[in-house]
Amino acid sequence: MNVKRVLLSLWLLIAAFAAHAQTLTHGPVVGGVTDTQATIFVRTGVPAKVTIRYSTDLGLLMYSESRTIATTTSQDNTATVPISGLKGGTKYYLDVAVDGVAQLRRPYPSFTTFAPAGAARGFKFVVLTDFATVNSLQRSSFTWQSAAAEQPDFVFIGGDFDHRNPKTLGAKRVMFKDLYNPSTPNMDGFVTFILRQFPIAHQWDDHDSGLNNLDTTYPDWNLTQQAFHEYTPSYPLPKISPAGIWQKFSYAQVDFFVLDCRSQRTPETARDDSKKTMLGAVQLQWLENGLLASTATWKIIFTSVVTNPTTKYPDGWAGYQTEWRALRDFIRGNKISNVVFIAGDLHLGAIDNGAASGFPEMCVPQANGAEDGLHCPTSAYGIWSEGYSTSDCSGYSIVTVRQDPDRLLLETADEFGSRTISYSLPSANSVFR
Repeated sequence: MNVKRVLLSLWLLIAAFAAHAQTLTHGPVVGGVTDTQATIFVRTGVPAKVTIRYSTDLGLLMYSESRTIATTTSQDNTATVPISGLKGGTKYYLDVAVDGVAQLRRPYPSFTTFAPAGAARGFKFVVLTDFATVNSLQRSSFTWQSAAAEQPDFVFIGGDFDHRNPKTLGAKRVMFKDLYNPSTPNMDGFVTFILRQFPIAHQWDDHDSGLNNLDTTYPDWNLTQQAFHEYTPSYPLPKISPAGIWQKFSYAQVDFFVLDCRSQRTPETARDDSKKTMLGAVQLQWLENGLLASTATWKIIFTSVVTNPTTKYPDGWAGYQTEWRALRDFIRGNKISNVVFIAGDLHLGAIDNGAASGFPEMCVPQANGAEDGLHCPTSAYGIWSEGYSTSDCSGYSIVTVRQDPDRLLLETADEFGSRTISYSLPSANSVFR
């Protein structure tokens, strides 16, 4: 009898372990999307083999499969799985097989591939940035539902994905796990409405990288880079030390440049001369070369800190004016038209037509700020030609690309989707001042 009980206990333990091994703990999260390919992030409970199943059939009765990738403890049981051979402008549904066992059920997560680069399309994207630290949240935000209701073609997630200043590799990983967990208190809706419906692109800033106002002297960039690589499906990233995450992607008639305003920057207290840099020589050259080579109608640059020199001194571009003026003169001197900047970090919805810093700029409000309005904004409001809003400490921004004639509509919104500031920008060299 005892032998039977022992055998039964062993069988139950083995069954429990097998069930645990076949568990998807996080994901899928979709990024690095083009008109023909995508990258899917997943994480398993223990090391396992994962395969992405994808189909245009919402029931996944017929599906294609990615190559199988093994998750390992050295990578925190994460994997970013590429899929290719996709059709542009097409909605795909996803399931994840862990050790051959399907993990999801209807309604399946989905995403839509991009329009080909250079095509003429009207489209829309949403920007979410400067997330509050999850353990400080006192309530849920309606931002996620409202942003999803815009039906964007993709979602850009700016810096300060969280404000916890994670110091160790384990803490950096936990930050992503908290944000990717649909059960995290007061974050309900982010995974369901955003990560499981739209592809993302993402950049970092200081509070999600490690320390407030950090720069190239931060000693643990390699740990920050490792966690970012493990948890963020991205476009091709630079191979450079210290770590860097600048990247470029395209959607139809727009080229997007994602800046890294932290890992290469000189300390903000340094003298503002030709030696002081926000981007570093390699990234600056990459940006200038990319802008010069671009044939896109619009060139949108995501900067995690504002270019507007009337605020965020010296942490923003206001403290790096020598390099900023050189970049501005390069763009003007080469007659590169229709350059627009989208920024965060100020925790304020604001739009400028270019009068302040030379190019149109939209600052995006904090995605899910404290309901008492603390730290909104994080610095002086600054001067913005189209105004700023103090009513959207929780909110998001929307960019709509329109045709006939070509123009951009820049909008900020509160968490309920009510527009607070709008500015329509025509496609013309007159954006320069």
